[in-house]
Amino acid sequence: MPLILPNRARMAQGFSTNSLNYFVTGDGYRESSHIHLTDYTGSVAVETTHDALSRPIPERIALVEVGPLRFRGGVSPGPPTRTYGGEVAAQSVLAAYRTVSADRDIHAAHMHFLLPGDTTVPVEFEVEESRDGRSFSSRHVRASQAGRVIFTMTASFQRPEKGLEHQVPRLDAPRPETLPTPEEMFADDTENLEWVRWLTDSIDVDARFPMLPARSSAARGHRVDPRQSVWLRSRRRVGTTSADRNAALAYISDLLLLSAALGPHQLTLQGGELQFATVSHSIWFHAPLSVEDWFLYEQDSRWAGSSRALCRGEMFDGTGRLCATTMQEGLIRVRS
Repeated sequence: MPLILPNRARMAQGFSTNSLNYFVTGDGYRESSHIHLTDYTGSVAVETTHDALSRPIPERIALVEVGPLRFRGGVSPGPPTRTYGGEVAAQSVLAAYRTVSADRDIHAAHMHFLLPGDTTVPVEFEVEESRDGRSFSSRHVRASQAGRVIFTMTASFQRPEKGLEHQVPRLDAPRPETLPTPEEMFADDTENLEWVRWLTDSIDVDARFPMLPARSSAARGHRVDPRQSVWLRSRRRVGTTSADRNAALAYISDLLLLSAALGPHQLTLQGGELQFATVSHSIWFHAPLSVEDWFLYEQDSRWAGSSRALCRGEMFDGTGRLCATTMQEGLIRVRS
């Protein structure tokens, strides 16, 4: 376990430390037999069907090798839709892993979302072996659909090494086992219970909320600090290798992150006042994390301006170990 730094003023930027054991989401999100998770998935809107929701994470991000350094993703059932950003991120991580030696693990990935993806069209992944050194390997991944590049990622892998260790402490949050289930939270709120079920089904995770998410407070008309946290775990097995675990982490890392910026502005991504999209997303992998077990995803936004917002996330396992850090810059443009 790394050295835990003293309890510095992690919330000294004016962030409140009060905890609410429930949350409420915004207005309607369903159309016909499909859903639009325009508020909750970060990089792009998700429209999906019951068939798509039934698939486990490994099936959603599976790749087939189609040539040297080339891979292809599958398609989702249902009508034309826009791809969840975490899916392309996870597939790019898997593609890069397949081109490095087995003694190296990913420690950093920097991603750029260039165009929205279509879940009915296969995504082609091309990996460039930028460098293989004694300790580090670098890879550049391009994801394309119909000949157009929609996403790029630069990733770095490292051989295991011993060195100095320290980390910031996890915020004091109730354990997920002590928090109410969505059914308990929303026993008198059918609409929001339905939303939570669709949200968790869309990513194939369970969730417990130790505080009201910033987006939900904004939907209630409240101005709050730009921070939120959620306990998450995958509902089904994601695999046993480092590549499997880290790809699943990347898949989940896009969830809710951009909405952390909404608290001070009394706006929601779903309300129609905003145009939004993820511009870039980065992940630093610090320690092994099993997303099959409960982990805490703390999120905040330190800055917004010029129709952009910068959001940060930290993933802690159940013991309090900091396992990953995320950063995301997104477009949040107020419609005139």
